[in-house]
Amino acid sequence: MSDIFDASKLKRTAADALTLDVDDWFVDGSDAYANHRQMHISFLHVPSGTEVFFKAFITAFNEAYNSDWATESVYGRPDPIYLFKSTTRKITLAFNVPAASESEAFENLGRVQKLTQFLYPNYSTVEGDIFAQTISQSPLVRLKVMNLLEDQSTPTDDRTYEGLVVNKLGTDSGAQFGLLGVIDNIAVNHNMSEQGGFNEGSGVILPKLLDLNLSFSPIHEHPLGWNEENEFSNTLFPYGINLKDSLPADPSAVDTEQNVSSATSDETANSEAIEEDALNPDTTSAVEEVPGGTAAEAENQAEEEAILGI
Repeated sequence: MSDIFDASKLKRTAADALTLDVDDWFVDGSDAYANHRQMHISFLHVPSGTEVFFKAFITAFNEAYNSDWATESVYGRPDPIYLFKSTTRKITLAFNVPAASESEAFENLGRVQKLTQFLYPNYSTVEGDIFAQTISQSPLVRLKVMNLLEDQSTPTDDRTYEGLVVNKLGTDSGAQFGLLGVIDNIAVNHNMSEQGGFNEGSGVILPKLLDLNLSFSPIHEHPLGWNEENEFSNTLFPYGINLKDSLPADPSAVDTEQNVSSATSDETANSEAIEEDALNPDTTSAVEEVPGGTAAEAENQAEEEAILGI
């Protein structure tokens, strides 16, 4: 997974003049961020096992949970009787696919090309007729958007980030751990009028910026609902957040920290008082006469005694 994105991957060689040329010194910072921090969007075409990845330049990620109720109006009742049917989930995702080089523009167009192919089914030839075909598999897709959208049916690995526990399905956030579902539609904006493109030869144009908008309908592979003990069937649904284990394991640890902080503050105050006494010798005796007193308290007492003529 460490070399998925490389803006200078494709080079022009004598053997293949169709490949692209990028200076050897060029480095795109977003490549490292997407590769090593795994900030990317992945798609897996289930029938073929083909994967495609995009850097996570997300412009919109919206979810809608819709509960479907059947209603029946009854004579004499102001409100209808509601009968629950199901709760469905719909996801809309929009992201940019920018190119920092000709190589990346070429590869981006290829990634989008592969993604659009995921919308088509698998066919098989009818025996005895090579021209007759029938659909053998529907184009199901697994979509993964970091921890915001992934399959939570088989949690296998909890990772801790400074006390926060997030479920991560696999060590490399692979596309096989995406949420199963169907892509309803994909809209591709090539931005040719605004961003333009790279001209790589006669009749060849590579867009500098591609905008993708898609709608996704999940197919959950685990039960969703509450049991007799009032516990949800999958506490990690839908974002993989583990609130229970992220809480402090020992509440006394918080009290200890507060006590240490309080003791430190008292020690600092005492040190400041001692320094102030050293700078004002006249108040030293007054401080000694008042147990636990400070220089300020001694000065106030001396003023009161002078007023009263003591």
